[in-house]
Amino acid sequence: MPLPSWAADPSSLLITEEEYRALPSEVCKSIEVVDGCVIFRESPSVERQRVLRNLTCALMDARPGNGPRITVVPGVDMYFVEQNPHAGGKGRRFTMRRPDISVLFCVERGTKPTSADVLTAVEITGLGSGQRDFQDKKAEYAGQRISVYLIVVLDAESSTTKQLHYEKMAPPARTGQNGVRPHRRSVCTWATARPSAPVPSARPSAGSS
Repeated sequence: MPLPSWAADPSSLLITEEEYRALPSEVCKSIEVVDGCVIFRESPSVERQRVLRNLTCALMDARPGNGPRITVVPGVDMYFVEQNPHAGGKGRRFTMRRPDISVLFCVERGTKPTSADVLTAVEITGLGSGQRDFQDKKAEYAGQRISVYLIVVLDAESSTTKQLHYEKMAPPARTGQNGVRPHRRSVCTWATARPSAPVPSARPSAGSS
């Protein structure tokens, strides 16, 4: 059995930010990059697209009338800015995730959003994709100090949307570094939704814990 090409050159699995930006847009849409490694994304199902559309509209309608300018964008690249303080210059590799929906501060035209701009990240997942969304991204988004991470689990057999559960997530402590953003409390929220049903508001109520 012939060996895969990466067996002779393991570095072929790595990609830099410059190499990612040079890829065709259709290729970029099919991947994410974590610590310099390419992660392939599955094509979304019709059901997932339907929930994404409904939830995007619900979040747009829920924006406050006053306060900072906030927008809701599906499927936009989110460049990580928080780095592991224990990694040296060569150990800090490019990471880019693409949440299904991002609630973020409005950025200047042509500017790539970063994790510092994102207030809420939303992932829509099936019952078989728990580890990536419930573990990997949960830890990553907390490390990037994203205040709220919402996971919507597609469940065709569920007749109602389950009660939202909130879990405190403590990002790594930061001490005495200039330019480091202040600590923000992070919340992980999950719910199930029927693809055929409207998605209710997922905004946490006052006093939720």
